[in-house]
This record gives sequence, C-alpha cells and structure tokens, in this order.
Amino acid sequence: MRDLPYRWIEAIQDRRDYIEDQLRLGSPVVGLPYENGSLLLTVTKGAQKIFEVHDRIALSAIGHPADIEQLRMLVTDTASVQAFQSATEDVNLHRLTHYVLAHTFKQAFEAIVGEAYIIKMLLVEIGDGDAKTQFTHINYDGNVNIHDDSAVIGGTTEIENAMQDYLITEQSDTGCDLATTIQLALKTWAVGRELSQRFEEAEDNIEVTDEQIDEILKTELEEGEIEIGILDNTLPADTKFRILSQDEIQGLTN
Repeated sequence: MRDLPYRWIEAIQDRRDYIEDQLRLGSPVVGLPYENGSLLLTVTKGAQKIFEVHDRIALSAIGHPADIEQLRMLVTDTASVQAFQSATEDVNLHRLTHYVLAHTFKQAFEAIVGEAYIIKMLLVEIGDGDAKTQFTHINYDGNVNIHDDSAVIGGTTEIENAMQDYLITEQSDTGCDLATTIQLALKTWAVGRELSQRFEEAEDNIEVTDEQIDEILKTELEEGEIEIGILDNTLPADTKFRILSQDEIQGLTN
C-alpha cells in the first residue's frame, strides 16, 4: 500500500506524456487584439475550429474532435443558462473558466481510472467600456493562464513559447488594423506549425526563418483554409462574434 502514491504519480506522468504526444501535431491557434476587438486564427482542413460562446466570448481548441465538441457545448450551454437565469452581464470569461472548464479538465485528468480530455483550449472575451480584453489558455490538466495582449495554443509548451517569442519580437502595436493583425497571426501560426512537424527536434531547435514561414504557409494552404473568428466592438448587435468569409480573408491577406 505504501507505493500507491508513487503509482499514482507515475500514472499521471504516463497520461501527460500520452496526451502531449496526441496534441503535438494539432493545428495551432493564435489570439490577438486589433483596433476594433480581437481575433482567433487557425488553419483547418474542413471542420470548424472557432466558435462563439456568448455575446462577447469566443473559443478555439486543439485536440480530439469529440472532446472539443463536448466541452464547447458544456461552456456554451452554461453561458446560455446563466444569461437566462440572471442577466447577460453576469456571463463572463472568468466565471466560465474557473467554475466550469478548469475544474472539468482537472477532474478528468487526475481521475486515472477514466479518460482524460485530449484538448487545449483558448478563449477570448473582449472588453466593454473600462473592462479589458482577456485571453485565457486552459491546458488539458486544468492549468489556466491569463493574458491581456495575446495568446496561443500549440502542440507542446516549447512550441507555444516559440510562438509567443515571435509575437513579442514582431508585435509593435496592439491597436493595428484587421489586415495587419491577420498577417501577424498567420505568420505566428506558421511558426507553430513548422515546429510541430520537427517532433523532438523542436525542443532544441526553435528557430524559424522567414523563408520557412513562407514555405510552410504555401504548403499548408494548398490543402487547408485559414479560419478567422472576430469579436468586433463596432457591431451594433449584442453579439459581437462573427466568422470571416473566405472572400473576406482573401481580401485581407492578399
């Protein structure tokens, strides 16, 4: 019986290694603010990956499609119920993160007799009035990281760190227009995608050149499509979220 805690620790580490191996090749997601709100960007091969949660909140994720859909429905339904039972103003990202999602992620990960969620999730809530825009990164183990200026999710921590380093180097202004912000987000996505294809080498070799960024974008966009969801404060409706059409994206990226 004395070795049970050590078996649990070993089982948790095995579970962590398995999930990270499954996530490694996931298409990264980039979240950035722009002059009228915020955007989420990724590249997909058919299935939608960016969704509205509530009026001013959106999400994207990498991982197993069934896990993404289950947790997306959980947080979306919870937001709808909260808005109906109390008020729309009571629905906020902090509450949804800490009382719904993070707990659910953590509980599943640590219950080693059951199945953990193979997922990383990125959510964004745009500010209203004096409130600031907030990005929230939730790891598969329930660990939460909150950012004000940008956020990314990628297959490994090393990939995410390299993407953030690229953003720090290239992001000169948080109030750029939509087209400029999309270009930065797309190049940041390419950094993550390039590193995800290097497997173990990405831990030691995280340098990505401009030529490699151009090449990975050319290759990936032959089969995939850019997907962009924006939260736009200038929209007159209560709902500030919309998905950009492919025609809009082509006009903003060419």
